[in-house]
Amino acid sequence: MLAAVKKRATFVNIGLFVCLVLALNMGTAHADNTVRSKDIVNGQVKTVDLGNNAVTTGKIKDGEVTAADLGSSSVGSDEIATDAVGATEIVDSSIDSGEIVNDSLFASDIASGGVGASEVADGSLTGADISDSSLTGADIASNSITTADLAGTDASGAISLGAGAVANGRCNFYTIAVPGAIADQTVIISARASLPTGQILYGVEVPSNDHVIMAACNFSGGTWTALRSFPIRTVTFG
Repeated sequence: MLAAVKKRATFVNIGLFVCLVLALNMGTAHADNTVRSKDIVNGQVKTVDLGNNAVTTGKIKDGEVTAADLGSSSVGSDEIATDAVGATEIVDSSIDSGEIVNDSLFASDIASGGVGASEVADGSLTGADISDSSLTGADIASNSITTADLAGTDASGAISLGAGAVANGRCNFYTIAVPGAIADQTVIISARASLPTGQILYGVEVPSNDHVIMAACNFSGGTWTALRSFPIRTVTFG
């Protein structure tokens, strides 16, 4: 038997036998879906081994995706959970009016002292926006208040007092109608034309609404000169 094998052991036969042995030792055929995790050397599955869209959320360990794993501009509003972004996730000074919904901010969203003059539109504040008794002289521009800003009245009118109406060295008191005057206000009466020398007119008091007491004094040293439709200005305030 051995002699017969030796007789047939040609170079070609031996070479074919060696090739068969090597083939059987170098590779093993696997049926579909028979390769398990234990059959794969750790770290040997590469990107080229993965099909497109093969890795799903269930294959990724929670908390393992970092910023370095995300493509530029790959995260949009659909990828962010509602109320998931807080102040610490927003870069300082990165939000402007374009990112804020109109009429969505309330007083609680604005820092104390956060609104300055540059944030307030000119002419937009009214009396309702100013706390009672909160303004002082420092808040009012010099020479900016007129009689129109004062509670009371600023009225122009005329009076007539005949010759000799006021004795020399005396003062007479007259109640005149001044619409808009408020009881107990301070009153100022000024002449809007030149008075005769020594004749004086001035306001005394506001005894009731729309009425003012005026004093006419004669210090001329002689007879009171008649005043006919003499123009005066009456201001009440306070």
